[in-house]
Amino acid sequence: MCLHNGFPKMRRFCIILFLMPVLVSCSSLSSSRRTEGDAALGASSVAAQDYIFTKAVQNIAEDRYDSALDLLQYGLAADTSNAAGCYYLAQLYMSFRERSVVRQYMPVCDSLLTKAVRLAPDNFWYRRLLAINMLRMGRREEAVVQYEELARRFPGNSDILLNLAGLYDELGQYDKELRVLTRYGQIEDVADELRMQRVACYIEMNELDSAYLETDEPDRILEILTDGVSRMLDMIETEMDRINCRSMVDMVSRFADVALKYDSSLYQAWKSKAITQLWTDKPDMAVNTIKSGIMMVTDSLSKSKLYSMSADLCYSMNRDREMIYADYDSALVFNPADDMVMNNYAYFLSLDGRDLQRALDMSARSIAKEPFNATYLDTYAWILFRMELYEDARDYLEKALQYMEEPAADLYEHMGDVQYMCGDSDAALEYWHRAVQLNSDSKLLDRKIREKKYLEE
Repeated sequence: MCLHNGFPKMRRFCIILFLMPVLVSCSSLSSSRRTEGDAALGASSVAAQDYIFTKAVQNIAEDRYDSALDLLQYGLAADTSNAAGCYYLAQLYMSFRERSVVRQYMPVCDSLLTKAVRLAPDNFWYRRLLAINMLRMGRREEAVVQYEELARRFPGNSDILLNLAGLYDELGQYDKELRVLTRYGQIEDVADELRMQRVACYIEMNELDSAYLETDEPDRILEILTDGVSRMLDMIETEMDRINCRSMVDMVSRFADVALKYDSSLYQAWKSKAITQLWTDKPDMAVNTIKSGIMMVTDSLSKSKLYSMSADLCYSMNRDREMIYADYDSALVFNPADDMVMNNYAYFLSLDGRDLQRALDMSARSIAKEPFNATYLDTYAWILFRMELYEDARDYLEKALQYMEEPAADLYEHMGDVQYMCGDSDAALEYWHRAVQLNSDSKLLDRKIREKKYLEE
């Protein structure tokens, strides 16, 4: 720790001040204990200053922070060119418990620390505290200048580099952040651990080829980006949110294109590309993208996932059922143990009233893998319902309602349907009303409640 050359005992003071829990109240600002200070102020010699700071240390050790504050103020008054005095007094001001007082003294601290840095420009601690105070005052650009100077004067200090990288990120200066991260990685030998951050910088800089070449996990990057945009889309509130989301959707689409340029067998790139097309209301293009992906991916699991995605999408678009079920069959050929595919396939078969025994068998296999999955239990119950096994269906729906993580309108509507067919119309109405409260999008629910009976499309 670099300290004022004239005060050999100041090192001990600085260490204590860094470690102590400074709890100074507002009332300390009005204290007027000047006896000890007055005894020393008769001279401005090094010895007098040494005495003052030593007494301040003693008062701090005795939890007499108000007296320590007075001594520091007197010491600085006796020697206005004392950089250490400026620093310690500013540090004490910044340690007040009351935030309003800290904010009040921020300009004073700025003046004290600016002076300390001017008097001792090579002192790491003075300049760092000045930067911290600037950040507290919301002056990020000026704080960056101080951190840049710290990084120049102390090139081996990795903590400063991390702080600087964070500030560059906040200011959108990603090219500078990238250079600082590279330096940090070299100093700490953690270049590989910083790969994701460097990729993020390249993406923000719209250098997507560099982002792809930087990462060894492009599929993971695409998954993170796609999931992130999906969450953003769910939280749109303003027009600016909408504009930002459109920009992010476009970026994901372009990064998927870049990834496919380098590796056309990358499953996540095909999936993300199709999802961005769905987000932009291009379902037919999404289907074609998925079909192209099926032809290009090489491993069985990826083919299975894309076949399943195609089937789910085509069913929502009310396309030819034979082609849809052929896609589900293909998905199970490449991955016979995929419980989600079996569940979706079984549920759609039940909605169509087709191959109910096969649907029940597939659904049972899904439940065997995840016995507490509310969605799978609901599917099994609904197949039983379609097979007119109403009491059995009610048993499984009760389990589904018990295990669901969040209230689901579909499950409550199904339970209402089952209760009606079991002869309990009052219970049926209660469950249907609950589905309405959960914002169900069922087309028949209002009619069921109005006519007080189960209806089919």
